Amino acid sequence: MDSHKAHLASSKFKDLPEELRPRERLMRTGNPQELSNEDLLAIILKTGFPGCDVWELSHRLLTAFHSLHELVRSDARTIEARIAEYNNKRPDRPILRVGSVKLLELQAAFELTRRANLILDSEFRSKNLKSSSAAFSVFSGIVAAAPEQEHFYVLPADSDFHPLCNPIAITKGTASRTIVHPRDVFREAIRWNAHSIIVAHNHPCGDPTPSEEDIQITKDLIEVAKLHSIPLLDHLVLGAPESADGKGYISIRNLAVLKF
Repeated sequence: MDSHKAHLASSKFKDLPEELRPRERLMRTGNPQELSNEDLLAIILKTGFPGCDVWELSHRLLTAFHSLHELVRSDARTIEARIAEYNNKRPDRPILRVGSVKLLELQAAFELTRRANLILDSEFRSKNLKSSSAAFSVFSGIVAAAPEQEHFYVLPADSDFHPLCNPIAITKGTASRTIVHPRDVFREAIRWNAHSIIVAHNHPCGDPTPSEEDIQITKDLIEVAKLHSIPLLDHLVLGAPESADGKGYISIRNLAVLKF
């Protein structure tokens, strides 16, 4: 359990500082990737019940389903049945007051997720990551969100250079730099059985010009990629649409300062 989850688990939700509450954190950062599954589910559920705040309710609901994927693909009857099964096993920590309204809201949110996955399969999966412009379109939402801190992402690709999933956030740094270790990048690549990967990180200042450290990180990743036989296709530095390059990003591969 990370420090944020531990703080939530050990504190009364109503007594938490606003910056740790899921809804307020999302409003402040504008970046849902920084929130845990419990945080996001808590925003949908809105309220808990006496003795169980909404974050704890979210945690229990996810525990009942063992995985987020299993919860999201469930209909209302399945959710009700799984809650009853969980309550029989855990009467000391029950899931209560997930009534018809909350079930409808969950169903609506999950259906949007399923429909989005269909779009992901037909449009997102068709993008060829060997093209820096196509690769940037996958990361463009990060630029639009304009995060105040640097984030480093990896995007696993299949043998046809199509994305296997959405960009995965590896690390979060400061307003001017982020620290990433190749093992964290390739852990995700191996987990997704990637044929190749592309990485990206943002410059909150808006200028995508790579720093010397960005070039060195790329060089290190290229070397580790050879060891794992998982080629690094590119490293995109994300800036802002109005940045000097006019595109909102710079491809380190296209700079031709390193041999990919």
